Amino acid sequence: MVSEDNYWKRRLRDGRFTRRTFVGGAAAAGLGAASLGLVGCGSSSNNNKTPTGGKSATPGGSASAAASAGPSETPKAGGSYTEALTGVFAGVDPSTSVYGGSYIVPEVYSYLIRDEIAIHPQKGIIDDLAESHKVEADGVTWTFKLRPNVMIAANTRGVPVRALDSSDAKANWEKMADPQVGANAYAFANRWVDKYVTPDAQTFQMVMKDTFAWTEAYVGNNLLGPIAPKEWLENKDVKTAAVGSGPFMLTELVEGDHATMVKNPTYYKKARPYLDKIVIRLFSDQATYRTAFTAGQVDSYAATNQDEAKQIKNNQGNTQYFHSKSTGYDSFWMSVKSAPWSDPRVRRAVNLATNRSEYISLIGHEAGEPIGVLSYVFGPEYSLLGDDLKKVQPYDVGEAKKLFSAAGVKEFDFSYPTTSNVTDYVNIFVKQMGQAGVTAKGQPLQAGAWLAAYYTNKLTASLTLNQEYQTPNDALQFYHTGGITGNNHYDTGFSDPDVDKAIDGAATTMDEGQRKQKYIETQKLIFSKDPAFINFFGLYSDVLVAPAIKDYPAGLGSLGFAYQEDMWTTKA
Repeated sequence: MVSEDNYWKRRLRDGRFTRRTFVGGAAAAGLGAASLGLVGCGSSSNNNKTPTGGKSATPGGSASAAASAGPSETPKAGGSYTEALTGVFAGVDPSTSVYGGSYIVPEVYSYLIRDEIAIHPQKGIIDDLAESHKVEADGVTWTFKLRPNVMIAANTRGVPVRALDSSDAKANWEKMADPQVGANAYAFANRWVDKYVTPDAQTFQMVMKDTFAWTEAYVGNNLLGPIAPKEWLENKDVKTAAVGSGPFMLTELVEGDHATMVKNPTYYKKARPYLDKIVIRLFSDQATYRTAFTAGQVDSYAATNQDEAKQIKNNQGNTQYFHSKSTGYDSFWMSVKSAPWSDPRVRRAVNLATNRSEYISLIGHEAGEPIGVLSYVFGPEYSLLGDDLKKVQPYDVGEAKKLFSAAGVKEFDFSYPTTSNVTDYVNIFVKQMGQAGVTAKGQPLQAGAWLAAYYTNKLTASLTLNQEYQTPNDALQFYHTGGITGNNHYDTGFSDPDVDKAIDGAATTMDEGQRKQKYIETQKLIFSKDPAFINFFGLYSDVLVAPAIKDYPAGLGSLGFAYQEDMWTTKA
């Protein structure tokens, strides 16, 4: 494994930047199709793309994930791919989209770069709108050299068809730093970025306030870094329509039903995308979603567990099946501004009463791992695992019962979205709290209503969907003042100056060994503070794909959206 400390020193010395040759580190993992550091994609708790081999990414190019195309198969242009999710789109604003909108934004907008290096070091970073990028010798100035030929797609919204330039990048990132916008990238843009500089039309610079280990991961994050035309940013229709420069164009968005994206004929990669069309369908429940897949109405299906996936595979022998590790997990969110969650004894009791082995057995069908603050996917270098995790996050229903009793808590309410297999979690959660002497009353909410209430912190407690993170720093933001986005959206209200200092200190540590140790110590500190956000278990991914779909980007999670332009189909 290449020493990251030596790597950074070499990068600073010679002024070049590339991590395509950096291997080792976190294990390859299947991430959710909408991997984020916010809320889940809203389809399935296991809606994750799974690992395969594949070619390395090349600057400005697009490498095939090689998930399904054999060595003798030649991609062909044309045809369509239909995918699905349970839930809602909840809009396609490039600054704020989550849920189903996160399937669309990465396909219709360009990004400076696409990155998931912390999870997929073997794939590296893909330069997109930026044809090259580097950090300068000062260690805080990032320079992105932009392509001159990334054209805004033809549209009927009055946005001029022209090449994106540095003024567009600046406008987008300045909007993300505006606290009134509520952008997904606010925590990064506000806390870590000092200023944006545009020396010329093809040069964009991001000057950091300090060294920051995860700059590329945030700039290249699916829901943090899309670059929309500056004219489009303030358009009243930005939440329901899209004008971008990505491989596809959004032509139809019908909330509650479907969205359609068609090939962008002026995309800067002339041979891409291969597909003419991508359709995303919405279903109200998992059973309908599964039936649509087995009937051939959709081309991929995120199974809720490995046994379900194997059953479908056995019944449809030529179906492609991908099973692997995943950063996905579901959680319990508590607002410390409301009783009884303002009492740390109650938060601790919930954690103590949570038997993660039962979740793994009943929901994961024995495919899953106990996790604390960080997913098991980041490995023992970053994550607390095994006996170390049990010490700080024990299962002790007897002690939980004592704490609930001491706090005078006999019952509490919580909300949850009625999508995917969330009710399975609800049933286990209610049972386990009952064993600790408390009646937990679940309040179901339609997905859109739940998301709106979660975003604005109107819930007092909730089961949350499919949290998925690209870096260790992402997951820790739920325990930082300001919450996951830094502007109090999805925020438990938990705030501790020692925790904030530890999280930020770990992120600014550039020596690899020291940084890993700081993340371990920070997690222990968080547990000692009785956090208001606890995780049930780390998922595994089980995805089925129709045999006609080739080069499905399995195993790349959010980075997979950058590879969907390579997908093709043998269907007429």
